[in-house]
Amino acid sequence: PRRPAGHGMSGGLADWGAAYRNAEYRVRLPAGELVLRVAQYREAEERRLRQECGVERHWAVVTPCNPGSRILGGEANQRRLQELAAILRSRHVRHHEAVNCDPGGRWPDEPGYLLCDPLPGFAEELGRLFAQNAILAGELGKAPELVWLG
Repeated sequence: PRRPAGHGMSGGLADWGAAYRNAEYRVRLPAGELVLRVAQYREAEERRLRQECGVERHWAVVTPCNPGSRILGGEANQRRLQELAAILRSRHVRHHEAVNCDPGGRWPDEPGYLLCDPLPGFAEELGRLFAQNAILAGELGKAPELVWLG
């Protein structure tokens, strides 16, 4: 998620940190939704990443929506999401549908994908391609963290 509207933030990346840290990064899996959060390691979530997603080492959540914290219309975001999906398929990256959510409901949900064991730097490359401020990344055995792309 991006900076929530109406919070009087000046717009700098540091100001958006709280919004990103408080977001829920929800992964859609056949056995039910998996919720990931910044700086929160949970064994149960890691077990699901291993068992249901096949993650062996690391993962990332990338959205193409609302670049540079500017809300786009639904059609524009949908086109960007389709473009990201096509890139993931063409590069044979295992992925699952995800959505970045503001639990306070002040910012629209941002669909994207959980990338399973992407090549080093690839998730960041995608984030930059789609003009994102940050992505969520994780390594097994550690808490997920934000990777700022600015």
